[in-house]
Amino acid sequence: MGKRALILRGGTIEGAFAAGAIKFLHKKFGPDYFDVIYSTSVGVFEQAFYAAREPHVMENIWRNDIYGNKLINFFNLFKGRPILNLDYLIRLFQSEDSRLNLKTLYASKAQLLCVVTNYNTREPAIINLKSEEIFKIMRATCALPFLYTNKIYIDGVRYIDGGLSIGKAFDSIIKKLDAEGFSEIIVVVSKKNLIKASSSIVKILEPSKMPLFYQFDTNRKRIIRTIEQGFNDARLLFDENDKIKT
Repeated sequence: MGKRALILRGGTIEGAFAAGAIKFLHKKFGPDYFDVIYSTSVGVFEQAFYAAREPHVMENIWRNDIYGNKLINFFNLFKGRPILNLDYLIRLFQSEDSRLNLKTLYASKAQLLCVVTNYNTREPAIINLKSEEIFKIMRATCALPFLYTNKIYIDGVRYIDGGLSIGKAFDSIIKKLDAEGFSEIIVVVSKKNLIKASSSIVKILEPSKMPLFYQFDTNRKRIIRTIEQGFNDARLLFDENDKIKT
């Protein structure tokens, strides 16, 4: 049996699509199906809660804690605060009701890798998420310039949103996995036709439609519909055209 990989790309609020997708993937294939999981930008949150066997917790956060001005507040620009409140999100992950189970995450059999962007060179870098600095890594890969102005350094290097360089990293990741004998790669993206399958082992899970009006749309009803869209599109792809055998 070949090895399997999951790649979760970002999309700001459109990342709600991935929350629904991983809920289905976890239900159908189980928590130990993937040997390696890559993420970038908000995909890191789905990656973490999938590995921690808690996709339902991530879904609940998307449903109840992201809408309105909770995560993105453009009025913060006039208050000298980051528009994107990543610190609020990290506090949720450490709270009693929405806590990320780090013990289970670290014990996961999957290798967890996160793509970030070197601020100075704008080149991609890949960091192991199973680190004591996991929450700093989460902030780094989501640190969109202008929206999140706090400077994030890891081992002396400043990093910003991995989505800014994932285009450079993606093809090399696919080639690396192919060369290492992976037999299946599932890529979850939040935009239709964003990428094309470059290999027969790549399966792209993309939205058949996007309920959100744009990537910073924080309308609660549309966020919930986007989560459900992710679940339903995954179900249609892997139940009706299932080429992946468990």
